[in-house]
Amino acid sequence: MFKKGDIVEIKIDSLAYGGDGLGKIDNYAVFVPDTAPGDVVKAQIVSSKKSYAKALLSEVIEPSECRTIPECPLAKVCGGCQWQYIYYNEQLSIKKQIVKETLDKISGMDIPVNDVIVSDFQKEYRCKIQYPIQQTKVSKRFLAGYYKKACHELVNIKYCPAQPAIIDEITQYFRGTAQELNLTAYNEVRHKGLIRHLVYRFSYTQKNITLTIVVNSNKITNTLKELCENIYNKFDCIKGVSVNFNTSKSNVIQGRDYQLICGDDFILEELENENKKIKFKISSASFFQVNINTAIKMFNYVRELVKNNTTHPSILDVYAGVGSFTFWLEDLASGITAIEDNPNAVKDAMENIKLNNVNPEKISYLQGNADNKLEQLAKKNKKYDVIILDPPRKGCSERALNAVKQLTDQYIIYVSCNPATLARDLKYLNAFGFTPEFAQPVDMFCHTYHIESIVLLKK
Repeated sequence: MFKKGDIVEIKIDSLAYGGDGLGKIDNYAVFVPDTAPGDVVKAQIVSSKKSYAKALLSEVIEPSECRTIPECPLAKVCGGCQWQYIYYNEQLSIKKQIVKETLDKISGMDIPVNDVIVSDFQKEYRCKIQYPIQQTKVSKRFLAGYYKKACHELVNIKYCPAQPAIIDEITQYFRGTAQELNLTAYNEVRHKGLIRHLVYRFSYTQKNITLTIVVNSNKITNTLKELCENIYNKFDCIKGVSVNFNTSKSNVIQGRDYQLICGDDFILEELENENKKIKFKISSASFFQVNINTAIKMFNYVRELVKNNTTHPSILDVYAGVGSFTFWLEDLASGITAIEDNPNAVKDAMENIKLNNVNPEKISYLQGNADNKLEQLAKKNKKYDVIILDPPRKGCSERALNAVKQLTDQYIIYVSCNPATLARDLKYLNAFGFTPEFAQPVDMFCHTYHIESIVLLKK
């Protein structure tokens, strides 16, 4: 057992989900951020528990062979990426190991884990960017970027290699123009100030952008409108500028209400599978994968699972968003029922049905809470050949899983962005006869600890 302030020398054996390095001293676990497997480091203990301690890196005594020079000059301080100092191929190996160890430990099952599906682009891959906004006390300069690691102090980012370069240009113009117009940035402690976040959506295929300015207000002032118009007129690539109203005292980024100021409030993506081109209308409030190139690989992988295991299946797509899996699989299915809580996403999906000339009788969208909608379907004794689950990070509730187990006697395809909640839910479903065949990790978030996984379960 160590005390706070103790300096220890330790070899890092692996990385844990969350990004920290893990080493052991006399079988006592010590977690150290900013380290790599194979590093020998000095670290200062900041907290200790019965079975583990947390420490901060003081010095790298012997660097690991998997260390490299980060692309980003702010990599040491910015919390946006955690692993830029590790070679990409090594990141993939670490992510596979994390998925395997997490599934084994939490689910209690020995689930085979495939090699990670790679991202073809490790730079400029992010197509959704959410920047918090702050302001300096004296000069009133506007700051925009990501938070420092483990705190809410902002890193003012002038260049981010993870996103399209044009985002840097627009953000820099925003900083200067907002200050010239004497606008204010939101202070989360005092709950004062106007501008809270900038939210960008970049179209991978059309190369244009929507910008949403999130404000701590319920109305639009003339100067805020002028800011929106100036940004819209300055950059040809900007398809539209909207204002989102969020007066809550929470860390939720966007509120429910929007007002379009200039242009359009959506982007279009035109993606292609083996059979056809598929158009997706994606508005500011709708979810879509941030790494479009890798998302296509993920959609195709799920498509192959459906093709190889079924013929003209009935499909239930839960947490469906704007219909990414729904439209990708539509031509294979006899019919698809989609469940989505976000009314903006459902509105986009209805437009996507028209954009893709799909028979509206083939796709049925149910707008509402997934737990409620699943229970309603179960009470009606509905059955589906394939159920696709793509929940948020917290995973599925027991209510949802209890309904799902009644709604299919064949296949569940679970797409997860959190190995821990995935493992928990797989264990629950396995108790009702659903066996995980394998897990397929997908690298959606390069240089971070985040990892998507696809699991096929068979009844």
